[in-house]
Amino acid sequence: MKVSKKALVIMLSLVVALSVALVGCSSSSGSKLVTEGKLTIGSDCDYPPFISLENGKPVGFEYDLMKLIADDLGLELVYLPPQNFDTLIPSINAGGKMDLAVSSLTITDERKALVDFCLPYFDSNQAVVTMKSSDYAKASDLAGKVVGAQSGTTGEAWAKENLAGSTVKPFNQTSEGLTALQAGEIEAMIFDEPVASDRVANTFTDCHIIQVIPTGEQYGFAVSKENPKLRDQVNASLQKLIDNGTYADAFAKYFDFEPTIK
Repeated sequence: MKVSKKALVIMLSLVVALSVALVGCSSSSGSKLVTEGKLTIGSDCDYPPFISLENGKPVGFEYDLMKLIADDLGLELVYLPPQNFDTLIPSINAGGKMDLAVSSLTITDERKALVDFCLPYFDSNQAVVTMKSSDYAKASDLAGKVVGAQSGTTGEAWAKENLAGSTVKPFNQTSEGLTALQAGEIEAMIFDEPVASDRVANTFTDCHIIQVIPTGEQYGFAVSKENPKLRDQVNASLQKLIDNGTYADAFAKYFDFEPTIK
């Protein structure tokens, strides 16, 4: 079949246009998403300044960071209703519910056996919080006492390993634990230092930090081991934000110290 020069030119133009369109498509191409065109996030949504709800909508450093990443990948950012923290890793491992778990998740070998993690985005330590009216001065004073921690967290693990004879009472959210502390049901709450600092400064002002435990933790976004493409795309986007200074700008909105992730 003969093809005229004009028809050939039109065909070549269409090929070029299609190639350009494909190059311009979202960099999320090839990754597995729960819902096409959307980046679905699971979080407990109760960990300010990283994530919390205002008028039913997520806000905080992690939300801002995920919005920047989603925009860079050409995806709509969607947060699921608040999840229990200790269900996040199992949900990612099982698949089908969320693309990423983003909830100040410390990267640990135990969790890495179940899920993959993206690049670290925050360095953290643990803190011991008590009532200002108490006589406790350091963590070791709590040996044999009832202390609280969020279920499934590294704070809970630290308390069980380091406070001899203490009863560690789990809570679904840190706010529940701090309320129990105010009610005299526990003697202390043990959880991440940056969140503890925010809580005692802004909400639970009758509480204070008596000790920071230098655990040297790093937060990472959890992703299914079956979704390495998404992990790599999120890593590339996060690294871009770090390199061009956008990450530091987002960080400065919530923290009054310099980021250690650079």
